[in-house]
Amino acid sequence: MIKRTLTSLLVFLGVLSASASQVGVYCMMGSEGSQIYCDHNIRLQIALTIDGTAVLEAENFTDQVMYIDLARSFVWVNGASKSLVEPRAQSFETEERLLPIASHGVNTIFAWEQLPLLLNPQMIYVGEPKSWGNTSKGRFLDTNKKFQKGDKRRYTRRTTPLALAADIEYRFTEDGEAEPRVKVSDYVESIKVESNMWVDKHGKLVNPRLFPHPCFAFRSGKTGGAVLGEALALTAAAGLIVLGAAIAPDVQP
Repeated sequence: MIKRTLTSLLVFLGVLSASASQVGVYCMMGSEGSQIYCDHNIRLQIALTIDGTAVLEAENFTDQVMYIDLARSFVWVNGASKSLVEPRAQSFETEERLLPIASHGVNTIFAWEQLPLLLNPQMIYVGEPKSWGNTSKGRFLDTNKKFQKGDKRRYTRRTTPLALAADIEYRFTEDGEAEPRVKVSDYVESIKVESNMWVDKHGKLVNPRLFPHPCFAFRSGKTGGAVLGEALALTAAAGLIVLGAAIAPDVQP
């Protein structure tokens, strides 16, 4: 009885360790050119930071102050849009509605934060959002199998799990006529599951130059320390049960 219990425990711990091993999930953007717009007035760009944030940046090429009309500018995530200013009333104060950019200056207009959490949840399960480094392993929902090293997916603009876009309006005086609208967009073109060594537990890339396209990443699965801790706790609990059964006196009817 004791031998069978210990054997079952060892088998269970082996399965637990194998299923919980941590991987890195790397999401590459398409960056086909639509993520940047540039003319003699303005450069608008969707750019990725190394910590998994996409920022919308505008650069003013002119000798005048440029004003971004936030109330008439929009961003998208997977087809869902929102204005760059949240309405608190039916009208906006000018200072709330217009974002100035100095002559030859650069401003960040908007930031899409925690990009892994913006992946379409009907396509990809990424795990618990509060602790990337200590979570149950995610999975691609087309197969419903947990992430394993070597898994790959390729996407188009129509099939991607994450599409970002922006459409802005700007002018050169606070109450003047608007210039032609400017649009940019980008999308996740591929996802690869590999070693977790190229992304830290906070989602920061260790060396972005290793990737041919802008990339954001996250860890999925429990760390070795977390798995070991659970295994030791289970072993201790099972050991006490087995020990108690071994030393308990036989009771005859």
